[in-house]
Parts: sequence; structure tokens; C-alpha cells
Amino acid sequence: MRIAIGGISHESSTFATVPTGLDDFKLRSGAVGPELIQRFSGTKTPIGGFIDAARVANYELAPMMFASATPGGPVTAEATEVLTGQLVDGLKAALADGPLDGVMLALHGAMVSDLDDDGESYILRKVREVVGPDVPVIVELDLHGNITQEMVDLVSMPVAYDEYPHNDPYERGYEIGLLMPRIVRGGVKPTPVLVKIPLISSLQRQHSYAEPMLSVKHLARDIENERGVLNVSYLPGFAWADIVPNNFSIIVTTDDEPAQARRLATQLADYIWSRRDEFIARPVPVDEAVRHAMEASEGPIVLADIGDNPGGGAPADGTILLEALLRLGATNAVAVPINDPESVERAFAAGTGNAVSLHLGAKVDTFHGTPLDVSGRVVLLSDGLFVHRGLMSTGVEMNMGPTAVIELDGANGGKVQVVVTTHRYQPTDLEVLRSQGIEPTSRQIIAVKSSVHFRSAFTPVAKEIIEVDTPGLTSPRLDRLEFHKIVHPVYPFERDMEWKA
Repeated sequence: MRIAIGGISHESSTFATVPTGLDDFKLRSGAVGPELIQRFSGTKTPIGGFIDAARVANYELAPMMFASATPGGPVTAEATEVLTGQLVDGLKAALADGPLDGVMLALHGAMVSDLDDDGESYILRKVREVVGPDVPVIVELDLHGNITQEMVDLVSMPVAYDEYPHNDPYERGYEIGLLMPRIVRGGVKPTPVLVKIPLISSLQRQHSYAEPMLSVKHLARDIENERGVLNVSYLPGFAWADIVPNNFSIIVTTDDEPAQARRLATQLADYIWSRRDEFIARPVPVDEAVRHAMEASEGPIVLADIGDNPGGGAPADGTILLEALLRLGATNAVAVPINDPESVERAFAAGTGNAVSLHLGAKVDTFHGTPLDVSGRVVLLSDGLFVHRGLMSTGVEMNMGPTAVIELDGANGGKVQVVVTTHRYQPTDLEVLRSQGIEPTSRQIIAVKSSVHFRSAFTPVAKEIIEVDTPGLTSPRLDRLEFHKIVHPVYPFERDMEWKA
């Protein structure tokens, strides 16, 4: 038994002003051919799961390629064509070396390309052109996928992450890797059924360790334990894509029992709809959040800058929360990150320990505040490299590019340190601070640019977490954006609508 593996992964915001090109994919941990096995062996990633499952189930892998980029604007036509071409070339090369019994792909589900709003279907059509309609193809998807019927029809079965923060991509990859021999050797016939719910949910309420998603997850697991069910995937979607399939998706896959899959997918969809109001976030105003954190008897208090989450395509250079920390005189505080290559260059020119004046942040667009004219001291300069040691992407190296830690002077003697980076990064691991000489447990306030993923690393050390109502491309206040393609009626835009699966 011989299975090809690879993938292309991107989460695309149609509201982001900067498109995602080939250079953006080159910044992440990608690999081609045999390097794929070397790069991802021992990592808690989808590809790492594929590799370990193949070893356990005793089958051969034919590595193609894998590429990903930090969430951002739609993927350019050039990047889409080049990357898909590389994947297909790897598939053809694998076939040239011998027959293939299947394909396992790590995709995303929310990739929007200049060539196709449904980026995953674009990729899968090219794969099917090579392997034909009968070869089993299983795809791993991010929980935030905006799923189309075409994508489901192009694969044997999709399997999405269960957890948000995404602590289980490896486990889902391993699951797929064990499902594949059941299909190839055991005669299992996957029959996936997709049900779409007209609900656009806030990322903050998709947190799978809290309600309402915790109960959704438990019900899904109960359904998955029913005889004949291969997988239950629930995908609350990615709100900041103005495309037709932007809403909540349920996919139930059974062994050659489509009626059973339809019944169970409908059951889960109706339950989610009954709790639709709980999927809307209600964040705390900026000044109120900062004052509360300053007055807390014990820290760290983690302030989530949810409007400027680079994990959702935002630029990570917003200044709204940082401005409040400085204006209100916060001290023993750190903000991570501010993505501003120009300010990093100025810090490097000034040198460690020296004073520096900056025109900091808010240079990409007008959604995330205005640049701050600030002064302070350069605390540390680094190459911005570190390895994830927490639950997410364990073992994967991250490259923030040249990075500076700068201590800024605030009102009333306040001091706020800022981690300023060359490349965007969502803080999902405590090493983002420790690699820069900052011990998170010693801080009163930690401001992070993230919606939910930060919780995986920061919940164990935080005395309290506050979701802050910052404006920006990932704000849960969707009425601040103009949608043109989403299908109406859809909750919460039409709150009095009726629906049943």
C-alpha cells in the first residue's frame, strides 16, 4: 500500500488589504519531496500525524510538497498556480515511481484565491485530474473552514480539527492515516454528508473548551460513537471571508450509509441552531479592560486584542490597545507583537540599551488605529527564531524575522515593553516571550494579538483573560464590514429568521 501526502494551507480574509503571495508561503515551514518526511517527523502537525500513522499501519508514503502562509488577503493567482503546480508535479512524480493507493492532504478549508473563492476545490480538481475519480483522497481541514458541496464531492472524506485552540492537528492527521488503510484494504466506503447552517459565529465563541462549543463537541463525539459512523466534523467557519459558503458546516461521514449520515448531521445542526445566540461575542471596551488589568491584585492579566489577530488575516500592527496602556499609565506590561519592520530597523540602528524614538504601528491600513509617536529604550535585539514547545505546533520552528524588544515610556511613569517583529505572528506559544528574554509569569499585563489560539499557551499562566473590543479586520462586530456575497438570511444579520436543517 502506497499513499501520497502533502498539502497547501491558507486562511484568507477578503477584507485584508495585502494579498498573500509566493513570498509569504516561503516564510513558513514548507518542504518538497523527501524533505517533507524529514521536516515534519516528530512534529505535532497534520503531516506529522500522517507519518506516524503510516509507520504504525505499515504502509509506504510518497511525499509531494507542503506549503502554508500566515492568514492574510486572498492568495494571488500566481501563488495558487505555482503551489498547486508543485503539488501536482509531486503527485505525478510519485505515480511515475509506482501505483498509488490513495492521497492524504493537509488543506485548510478557508482558502480564497484570486482564481477561485473556493481555493480547496481548485486544488482538489487538479489532484483529481491526475489520480482520477476512484482513488481515495482524504483531506484534513481546519475547524475554520468555509465548506462547499463541491469540495466534499471531490474527496472520499474530510476530517476537521475538533479543538480550538487547534491542539489536535496531529491527532486528526493520525486518525486520517489509520482510516486510509481501512478504505484501501478493508473495503470501507465513506459517505460524507454536508449540512450548512445559516450562522456566522464569532471566533471567541468557537473556543472548544467553553460553551457553547464544548457541548457541541460532546454531542459530536456521542454521534461519532454510533455504529457505522467514521467521523463527525463541525466547522463554525471563518467569518471574514465575503464568499457564498461563509457559514457553519456539519459533515458526518458514515460507512456506505448516506441516510444515517444525513440524519445525524441534521441532528447536530439543529442543536447548534438552537444555541445560535451564544455564538455571538460580547467583548469588553478598551479602557475598561486596561483599567481592570491595572487594578487587579495579581497578574498576569491577559488582554486579547481580538480585532487585530494575525491568525485571522489582520496586520498585527494595530495601536489601539497599546495606546490605552501607555495613556493610562500601565506598568510591568508587555504587548506582543507589533509587526513593524521599519521600527525594527530603527531599533537595530540604535542598538541594545540605547534610546530610540519610533513612529510605531498602524502602517498597513486604516482599520487598526494610527501610528504612535513614542520614545523608549531598546531592551533586546534578536533574529526572531524560536521553536514551539507548547501544545500547538509542537516542535515547529517559527521565524518572526529580526525582532526588537522596546520598553516604551507611558503616562505617570508607566512602562510597557513591546515585541516588535519583521514578520507577522500570532502568539500561540510562551516561547514568543521567553525567546525574547521576557518571563510571562512575572508580568502584570500581557496584551496579545489573538482571538483564541493564545489560550492554549497563556491560560495556564493567566490569572484572568479579557477579550478586548478593539476595532480591526478580526473584530467580532461584523456590522463594521461590508459584505456583498454572503447568502441571506443569515444569523446574526437577520436575528428574527427561522431555520431548520
